[in-house]
Amino acid sequence: MRSYDDFMTYMSGVISKNVSNEDERLRLEKVLLRLRDDQANIMIVGGTGVGKSSTINALFDTSDAKVGVGVDPETINIDRYEMGNLVLWDTPGLGHGIKEDQRHRKNIVNKLMERDSSGEHLLIDLVLVIVDASNRDMGTSYELIDLIINSYAHKDRIIIGLNQCDMAMKGRFWNFRENRPEPQLTDFLKQKVDSIQRRIRDTNKLDIEPVYYSAGYTDGKESQKPYNISRLFYLIVKNLKSQKAIMVALKKSRDRSNFERDDNNDGGAGYRRKTESSLLDKARDVVGYVYEKACDAFESVSTTVSSTFSSVCSSIGSFFSSFW
Repeated sequence: MRSYDDFMTYMSGVISKNVSNEDERLRLEKVLLRLRDDQANIMIVGGTGVGKSSTINALFDTSDAKVGVGVDPETINIDRYEMGNLVLWDTPGLGHGIKEDQRHRKNIVNKLMERDSSGEHLLIDLVLVIVDASNRDMGTSYELIDLIINSYAHKDRIIIGLNQCDMAMKGRFWNFRENRPEPQLTDFLKQKVDSIQRRIRDTNKLDIEPVYYSAGYTDGKESQKPYNISRLFYLIVKNLKSQKAIMVALKKSRDRSNFERDDNNDGGAGYRRKTESSLLDKARDVVGYVYEKACDAFESVSTTVSSTFSSVCSSIGSFFSSFW
């Protein structure tokens, strides 16, 4: 499994091999260095017991995660998981009481409005709102969705996930042997997705289609693999900007079986192909960004620099050949 650092090293190697002009090479390396040190920040919000931790473990390789707590007094209750270039902000679940929920809401809004070290961009790159698919009382969930939509500037980077879809009808019509919903449950889940989507459209004038999934579980004696995590992962990669998407994608869970059951019923192949296609587009965008910065840095860009990045674009697929 390759890392984002490997991706930067790959690009640096191509530059060192093909760009002979030292000044050009150093300037290009400087652009890569800024990208290498950047981080992607994802906030995960949801009510108590919706499965935020299990979702994180299903999506990402957390083996090297450094778990800490936000040092800012305003966000001290938001847990911070740092995994190299990927940082996850796990917010407390709502539903503990009026005063405590008010404090949590304030912390969430403060974090959503926080800017990165440059002061030019918002710190949070994407927000994943997790809803319990088995919960029929959606009041708290809608309140949380409205809070995020009204507080976060990047409306196109809000994803709504309906976790525990296997329990949406109290476990009925879930095929445990094949780990998938039967048609009756699929219809119920689609109706719930439509209902939430319609409510968001009517209230906030946004068209966000939720994705239902199950993060799976392991309790020591029994376990159940995730369902539709491949679709959720694809949406995260798709909705993130260029290098941020690569940072996130290269931290995906190493357990391939997490991505094999989804609503395409094709062993995960469909969403894997979509993820790969989106990832290649993002990688080419990164190459284009570095090339654009090279154009800004030099009065004239040598044909060697141009051909070098053409070479990177044409061969970038080989870097991701072992992605899954």
